[in-house]
Amino acid sequence: MIGSSKMQLRKYQQDVVDAIGNDNAIIKMPTGSGKTFVAAEFMRRRKEYDEGKLKLETRRRAALFLVPACDLVAQQKKALKAWIKDCDVAEYMGGISSPTTRFDVLVSTPQAFLTLQQNEVNNLFTWPNYWLCVFDEVHHVLKQHPYRIIAHSIKEWNEQNQERPIQTIGLSASLTYAFGPKEVQSALRSLCYDLSITKMISPTQEELISGGYIPNDGNIETIQKPWQVPDGVVPEDERKPHLVHQTFIERIHNKSITPFALKVYKVVRAIENEIENECKARTETFESPLGNKKLNSWEDYAHRMKNDAVIGSSMQILFQFLEVWYVALRIVVQSWEEEQQLVWLWLIFHDGLHKHGWYSPRLEDCLDSISRLCNRNELESEKLESLKRTLVEKRKLKGVSFRCIVFKSKITPSIKVTPGDASRCIEQFRSGDINILVATAVIEEGFDVPEANVVISYDHLKDTVELAQRFGRARQTTSSLTLMSERRDRPLSALRDVKRQQDSIIKDFDPSKSENFARQQQSLKDRHRAAFSLLSDTVRCESSPLEVLNIYAAKTKAVAKTEYIEAGSDKIFRCKISFSNLLLTIEGKGEGNTKKQSQHQAAASILIQMRERGRKEYGL
Repeated sequence: MIGSSKMQLRKYQQDVVDAIGNDNAIIKMPTGSGKTFVAAEFMRRRKEYDEGKLKLETRRRAALFLVPACDLVAQQKKALKAWIKDCDVAEYMGGISSPTTRFDVLVSTPQAFLTLQQNEVNNLFTWPNYWLCVFDEVHHVLKQHPYRIIAHSIKEWNEQNQERPIQTIGLSASLTYAFGPKEVQSALRSLCYDLSITKMISPTQEELISGGYIPNDGNIETIQKPWQVPDGVVPEDERKPHLVHQTFIERIHNKSITPFALKVYKVVRAIENEIENECKARTETFESPLGNKKLNSWEDYAHRMKNDAVIGSSMQILFQFLEVWYVALRIVVQSWEEEQQLVWLWLIFHDGLHKHGWYSPRLEDCLDSISRLCNRNELESEKLESLKRTLVEKRKLKGVSFRCIVFKSKITPSIKVTPGDASRCIEQFRSGDINILVATAVIEEGFDVPEANVVISYDHLKDTVELAQRFGRARQTTSSLTLMSERRDRPLSALRDVKRQQDSIIKDFDPSKSENFARQQQSLKDRHRAAFSLLSDTVRCESSPLEVLNIYAAKTKAVAKTEYIEAGSDKIFRCKISFSNLLLTIEGKGEGNTKKQSQHQAAASILIQMRERGRKEYGL
């Protein structure tokens, strides 16, 4: 009997647990095949062994189970608690109290755990207290993500404390965002290097099926567009996703954007102009974020500025208004100016056409212009109508068992539900009180509702990670999976081909025979050398140090993290930024009258240190 009388591991799961041993391992198994139970059984076996064989000091060490989203903390805690008998499973994420007594397993989001380590008060969260770290959805280590910081921290700890190393296990249904064979190999080498992985474990399709797992990702249907692309939008054969921002800016300069897009853009610029005038009256400055290629940074910026403003002030009202319109403009840009009705609905639902009575004539004229266009009912979205028809059809097909998740891209931080609200929605979805859940990518990974039987992706899929994760949310054999939009350069057929290619490479990938770690370190050095030209532009480094630091971090696969920004009794803001990868860690500190000034000073300090380091190492 394993775990409890009601639960039994499948044959392929037992084989995976047996294969882990004392190795740092990555376990690649499809969504719904029971990766969590594999990790739980491995911890259960180790707990029984420790209790029977090892000293008290060893038994007091805990396992850390990291999940990428708050919504998964309670779910994974419940699963681990059910599997491991007499196990004290604690949980932590932002917004709840941290554990104060010892535990056998801690389930936490990575950023929350890092915060616990930085603010250690009872010595429960330092590395000497842990024997294992499980990275759920381990592919996040490849990005600028808190997972990466923790992976590097464990690697450094193990190198200095070889007698008490922390074992690492990574779990995922898809290990890389890469497409080409060389890129996949490179990503796997990076993943294995960052986590010191010595074993890759992935059951074959035959083993999975013989063990009772039933794959259903071959049943995805794509909707052949019943809608026509509106006149004047960017033609589909000219849409290059990595150039979406550049294309829109060029269309503005060329005066070729659609009349609707132009009206939205003019409203945004008019609101920005209002804010600029307010700032001038206060001897402050305002820098429009529209030049940033990361489109959701526009609304993030407005959201932060709104929260920093005095409650009820004109600046707070303007930034709140601007946040709504930044989202509207982002939808325009991301949809290549096609989703006009979606923009209109967004504005209606969020009071984006309301005039407060004290706006400038220019802003009010811009609002009137787009209101007249919207009120003529000329804005239609055949894609939205197609979604409605699809939902009705699936509801008729599934009857009372209908349980659907519709995935749509991120909207805005101002409407992000609280962890409590999200949990209530999810529980209502699980119970059937709610039968349609419209969600962002935050629940793509690990979200488990066995009753879900319909998944609709309103947006196209970017990579094989989304393919594996998004449609893995409905795992019944009769589930209905629908993709409403495809990227011309990455249709579903191409993503499936890439997934098969990745699976083949992963199956044959042997970390112990992959590139020498020394070569991996040399690769890191080469990336730093290639990125050094950024630091040579001293004018840009001085005028936009934080931007340069973030670009440098992206090019060198490092992490630039702001650890604190605070105002002391002297009302001066103090900031510390740490820049780290497996080659180096550099800290920069800054002070200023505003958070932004202190951040810029801290970033500038790091750039200066890196420039000196580069000159010594590379002779540049």
